[in-house]
Amino acid sequence: MKKLLFLFLGIAFGFSTMAQGPSVMVIPFDPDMYFCDADQNLAEYNKLTIKEVRQQFRYGLNMNLNARILSAHNTKTMLTDTTADLAKDLYSIYKGISYFSDKSMASSSVTGEDPQPSGKGVGGVFKKNTSTKGQGNASNTKSSNQIEARNYMNVKIHNVAMLEYLHEKYGTEVFLFVNQFNLVTNFEHCLDRANNVFQREVMIHFSIFDYTGKQLAGDVAIVNLPSNNNNLDLIIKEKFPVIADYIKGQLPHNSTIGNDAVAPNSMIKQD
Repeated sequence: MKKLLFLFLGIAFGFSTMAQGPSVMVIPFDPDMYFCDADQNLAEYNKLTIKEVRQQFRYGLNMNLNARILSAHNTKTMLTDTTADLAKDLYSIYKGISYFSDKSMASSSVTGEDPQPSGKGVGGVFKKNTSTKGQGNASNTKSSNQIEARNYMNVKIHNVAMLEYLHEKYGTEVFLFVNQFNLVTNFEHCLDRANNVFQREVMIHFSIFDYTGKQLAGDVAIVNLPSNNNNLDLIIKEKFPVIADYIKGQLPHNSTIGNDAVAPNSMIKQD
């Protein structure tokens, strides 16, 4: 997995000049902010340790985010713990932030669709139901005054100088914080009673800031999958690109960072 990560980073740096939007730094979730109630099942099915399951989810999410964001933004770097210098900055960030429950935020002009109840879509701030149970009717477009915020895990930056330092060092204008990874089994939503198959939800909480410390967006992206799908490679291949596309849609398109930059209008991605 690490070899794949290094290969991807090499490609990313090679093509970064093709991007048009403001430069983005992806800050992966702190390993302490990983929560999964299916680790044991996933580890046994994939013949991995629980630690390796967590690492594959983390690396898989990182690579998908960078691949998707690279298509529209100049991704200067992804902070990782794979080299000494990057790890030093990454863990300095973790020490300089804290987490709290907050209401999702989006531009007032944003509209979108509910995700498919089959679990093929991804939920966002546009989902009218404020719970994370993955319920709701498909293809019902909501007007801006119908959008209801819901809870997600936000990040508090204790010293904005930290972003200014990273801006100067890496030339980054926008910071994407992946705050928390959740994979939970919803035992109230049974997909197949005969075989005890329940719905699982992968929830990625994220926040977006510019280098001045102004928050541009914050939400939780959700994808659903059945509890009998324990193939890690398949989960990462099918679900993480959908999450990455949704998060990419919340990034600013232009370089008015530090002034009046706002998150763009976007629609929920359906796969």
